[in-house]
Amino acid sequence: MKVDFANKTVGGFNFEFVRGLSLQAAGAAEYGECMDTMSRITSNNFNSWITEWAATADRVAAFAHAEERLGNRASAHDAFQRAANYYRMAVFYAAHTEARHTQLWQRSKDCFHQTIALMDGPFEILNIEFEGARLPAYFASAGDGQRPTLIALGGFDSTIEELYWWVGAAARAHGWNCLMFEGPGQWGALKTNPGLTFRPDYEKPVGAAVDYLHTRSDVDTGKLAIIGYSMGGYLATRGALDQRIGACIPNSLIVDCGAAARAGMKGLLKSTRFMDLAFNLIMKVNTPARWGFQHSAWTLGIRNAHEWVQAYRPYSIKDLTDRYRHPMLFLFSEDDIRDAAAPSADIVNDMLDFMLELNCDRYIRLFTRAEGASSHCQMGGLSYAQAVIFDWLNHVFLDGPMPEPASPAVADLFVGQFAKHGKAEGETKARQLVEVAELI
Repeated sequence: MKVDFANKTVGGFNFEFVRGLSLQAAGAAEYGECMDTMSRITSNNFNSWITEWAATADRVAAFAHAEERLGNRASAHDAFQRAANYYRMAVFYAAHTEARHTQLWQRSKDCFHQTIALMDGPFEILNIEFEGARLPAYFASAGDGQRPTLIALGGFDSTIEELYWWVGAAARAHGWNCLMFEGPGQWGALKTNPGLTFRPDYEKPVGAAVDYLHTRSDVDTGKLAIIGYSMGGYLATRGALDQRIGACIPNSLIVDCGAAARAGMKGLLKSTRFMDLAFNLIMKVNTPARWGFQHSAWTLGIRNAHEWVQAYRPYSIKDLTDRYRHPMLFLFSEDDIRDAAAPSADIVNDMLDFMLELNCDRYIRLFTRAEGASSHCQMGGLSYAQAVIFDWLNHVFLDGPMPEPASPAVADLFVGQFAKHGKAEGETKARQLVEVAELI
């Protein structure tokens, strides 16, 4: 089995294995369990992936229950947490129309709730009321008194439990409360409210989350920040239009959610019928494409490829730059810039345009291969990302020291990546950006 984290090649399942294994840093994976499971999986076979991760999750969950019966709370906590992640990995490639989609998702949720019951420190399971719907949420408290609070959002395919492992636990360790929630289009929100698909105006569900935080006595409402992962970079940036939020961290920056789909299918756009037929053929041989459409059918409410392209057209922040006044920290990963540009250089140039046009304070952090954090959303190097996130937040809100500036070599790498993947236009804009933004 070939394993290459930088190029996201692990058998035929690419990034998803790296994503799950990365949670070893948060106690939600074990290297040996993950490698043994992958050794049993047939490349590009969804059923094989689902079956083997579910088998591993079942075994680890049984161990967790046995440890709990023995009164070994710490061991049970750790095992329930790993089982929750492994069930999450199992359900990832299941179609939403299958019974096991709900069954495995619920097992993951149940194991995480068992983890919470055995956790040290206050942790709440709650729902946020929004337009007649109930948005699942977790609130991790950092302790007594009013605390600064980070709102965390996932993306196109992440679960609320992942948010805890990516940033929620680290928030508490750094003295920050963390409100994690699933909005329209995300797993828990769709399971709880069938048909509550993604929407472009995410400032509205985020506004409901901020309303909720204003009801709590343990939240310093003058110190609210938001972070979004993957597509959550778009969702959080839209959410940050709510002026009660004082800082925003897009991880990653997505300016136009539909740009990649339109660029990838530009030769097919003239005929919706031909596009649908061609994409059906592509899905037979391309695992990511097949999964992407399958998940989109559920989260966007679409039925065919041309609807997929059309559905994303309103998802853009291109024309909103004049509405941001709060500081923003843009997190980039070295190899993620390459992947973003794969459909079209225009995608990374749009990122540069957006950052250049902002009137707020701009900070940028590039995570490198040398740090082991060059993959999408720093999977494989989460601890580096967590350190940067909270160093910056403490500087912005708590008078903490300014994070050290990036070395000249990293600044050159940043420009070089955009020059390579955004071509001459990308190089020019990247050089302009490093003159007006803080690279840390």
